[in-house]
Amino acid sequence: MAEVSSFEWSPPSLALLYRITSSLSSANEEKDILHDFLILLKQHFNAKAGSIQLINDDGLMDLISYFGITEEQASSIQHAPIDGHLFSFETDVIDEIQIRKSELAIDTLPPKQLCIPVRFKIRTLGVINLFVENEIEITEELAYLLLSLGAHLGEFFERTLIEQKNRRQLIKDERNIIANELHDSLAQTLASLRFQVRILDQSLQPVSNFMAFKTIESVEHGLDEATTDLRELIAHCRVPIEEQGLIPAVKRAVEKFRVDTGIHILLQSNQEVLPLPSNMELNAYRIVQEALTNIKKHANAYIVRVLVNCDDEGNIHILIENDGKGFDQCKIKSSEGEHLGLTIMKERAKHLGGKLKIESEIDEGTRVELNFQYKEDNTKT
Repeated sequence: MAEVSSFEWSPPSLALLYRITSSLSSANEEKDILHDFLILLKQHFNAKAGSIQLINDDGLMDLISYFGITEEQASSIQHAPIDGHLFSFETDVIDEIQIRKSELAIDTLPPKQLCIPVRFKIRTLGVINLFVENEIEITEELAYLLLSLGAHLGEFFERTLIEQKNRRQLIKDERNIIANELHDSLAQTLASLRFQVRILDQSLQPVSNFMAFKTIESVEHGLDEATTDLRELIAHCRVPIEEQGLIPAVKRAVEKFRVDTGIHILLQSNQEVLPLPSNMELNAYRIVQEALTNIKKHANAYIVRVLVNCDDEGNIHILIENDGKGFDQCKIKSSEGEHLGLTIMKERAKHLGGKLKIESEIDEGTRVELNFQYKEDNTKT
């Protein structure tokens, strides 16, 4: 890029830069920040429509925010190929801003498309498109203004990416700390209690008290179950779901269930990879995990089926069903309160923006059905 020539910024340009930097520094959600960014450009340039596209890992352009464009038009430019001419660095800064005839008809007229590269340092991240009807002369000041806007947006995306990575790392670190604390405190306590119960059992052997033996046996069984649950909790804390992906994580859970129980379990999925944000992956996986845990503890089942499907509209359907003894749902929802595990499952489904349906009858098995939606698509502003 050419060195900045000596010129004075006009008051409107300075005002726009100030408002842009303020909006990008706000504490709003990302989609709201991008909406405000585009609206500021709309007002300044009297644009009929606008969009922000970012280059994804496959080398295509993801449409992440827009205004003034129909859903059909947005779909037509989603995952569009990169225009190589757009992202070249020119010796003359004016040549880095392109004005081309738009392929999209806005208000039945094909306006001119003003293309502004979004960059972080020398790395091109994407493009801002403004669709305008009036002729625009790209002066030196305007070229530097537009490139500055693209650079500010590029810094915002880079900062957001770093914050997301730091947040994920913080969650991993906290989960490892929790796992270590559980291992060093509660796990050791349970181990000590199991040892003391064993000593008590041996000391009562000469007495041959049947009720005492049954009570000790029940306590030992409870401690074994608590120890198993704790080990699983520690293992899950130490293996972040985002490093596995939902489908591989469910496969591991199914295989572990098969090994632990010997119950015939079948996993069906129309996806090998199901790209979801890490928080959605975790909530969906925990619902599957809790359902399998309940089957292992209570169902006395012979066959279990796990189904994970996703259609082209991003509707995700997860089903866990078994042929076990089932339960009376009225008792679960009695005055004593709903079963804590089921309550947590429903809360997780709510976080997914989905619905959790649980059906069960005595001796008729149980169906746990989760439906939610996620589609990597544009964010309408």
